[in-house]
Amino acid sequence: MKYKRYLQRILDVALMTQTEHTFGKGSFIKISNITYIRSKKSYLVNVTLYFDDIENGMELYPDGLELIIKAGWDVIGDKTPIIIQSSVDVIPQ
Repeated sequence: MKYKRYLQRILDVALMTQTEHTFGKGSFIKISNITYIRSKKSYLVNVTLYFDDIENGMELYPDGLELIIKAGWDVIGDKTPIIIQSSVDVIPQ
């Protein structure tokens, strides 16, 4: 789906520094799926936040993650509302 690819690209390029400032060095966001929900007339965005320092990274979760995702969605989303379903994971070392 084009929205998934575009949003992931925006997160990887334009918003990567904001993600690292918010959740710590090496943190990144991966978009799993974007699905349109007809009954709600909005998109469901499944995302996973990866970071290596769980103690410091969880302070701004989920609000910081939502702000970053919505900033990226404003660029491509055509003003269509989104519902964010998020999860966190630790970067494997």
